[in-house]
Amino acid sequence: MKRIRQLGAAALIIAFCAGCSGVPPKEISAREVSIIKIIKPNYIPDFSGIVNEFSEINSDLQVRFVDAPLSTGERHQLYVSALSGKDESIDLYWINDEWTEEFAKEGYILPIDNEIPTDSGSYIIDAKEMFSYKNGLYALPIGLDMDFVFFRKDMIKQSPENWDEIIAQCRRSDLQLPLALCVENSDAQDMLCNIAEIKNSKGCSYSEALNIYKEIISDNIDADNMPIDYVSVFKTGNASMLIGNAAFWRKLNHNTSAVRGNVDMGRLPGEESSYIRGYGLAVNTNSKNKDAALRFLDFMNSKKSQENLSRECSVMPVIESLYDDDMIIDANPYIKNIKDIIKNMPAYKNLKISGEELKQAEEAIIKYFNNEETAENTGRTLEILLTKRKEN
Repeated sequence: MKRIRQLGAAALIIAFCAGCSGVPPKEISAREVSIIKIIKPNYIPDFSGIVNEFSEINSDLQVRFVDAPLSTGERHQLYVSALSGKDESIDLYWINDEWTEEFAKEGYILPIDNEIPTDSGSYIIDAKEMFSYKNGLYALPIGLDMDFVFFRKDMIKQSPENWDEIIAQCRRSDLQLPLALCVENSDAQDMLCNIAEIKNSKGCSYSEALNIYKEIISDNIDADNMPIDYVSVFKTGNASMLIGNAAFWRKLNHNTSAVRGNVDMGRLPGEESSYIRGYGLAVNTNSKNKDAALRFLDFMNSKKSQENLSRECSVMPVIESLYDDDMIIDANPYIKNIKDIIKNMPAYKNLKISGEELKQAEEAIIKYFNNEETAENTGRTLEILLTKRKEN
């Protein structure tokens, strides 16, 4: 096992371009156009079809996208840095539901319940509750996500049914690939989620899950002791399996993917192995384009827009009826058999830890991977931290 020095070592550099018009829609002349800027994870494609339809109806508005890092921790750090610095260049933030309370409490994002009517009865789970704080709705629910196993159909005939099969696959020597399984190896929060998924799936202890995870990622560190871009490794054809978000489906089948058309996917083994996460669009408190941003949210609030988002970006729908939509199933085959499962899945935000506790978890994981601490002691540390999170 190569030595890991630091998780999430990549620098966070994104230029937020200012200067968007903040003139209310009624005062905009025929020649003036306001730009709505949306920041989103880089694994979510630009939903250009939706944007083009919006712009046809709203000729005074255009939409531009800014890509944020893949890593949950790096993306959160970038958002907090911009929002706490009162940056006004980004109008809408694509956020994870577990950040809602923090962002609302700090005044980073605006309540929208008096502006955007939502039909919580149409949601497959209580997505409205996911983005609420003190009875106020702070983001429009637009999708869900969870981890899946992606695999090469030419090497693996069907999705592994349990973790023993995944482990056995990783130990195969006949695949002639440097990596059998690609999995998050640089972000403490995402790694913690993967470890918990293994624990839940196998019904084992954290120490046993750590031993399995360590074996899986042992080759996911390069010669300079830096984590490898695990999605790119699979996308370029250098791995047989990948654990990642449902939204990766579109990325892995893009024209630039070496494995396009040769990828299949299945649920992680175990009834409660994965955690469900919500995605929402939130209005930046410091945006100069609040009215325009709200107009876009109102457009995104329709069933048609959310259907198109799922088809364009492989985002799991938040509206229950869309799980039976033939066009969505055709674009995202994995959707077909998970509707009933989603309703009973544990929420990712119940696993989330932050601040000093996350730092302690990161330090414990690094020490274990560097053979400076035992699996038993590290597992005990993680269990204490996560138990404390649940109690709070």
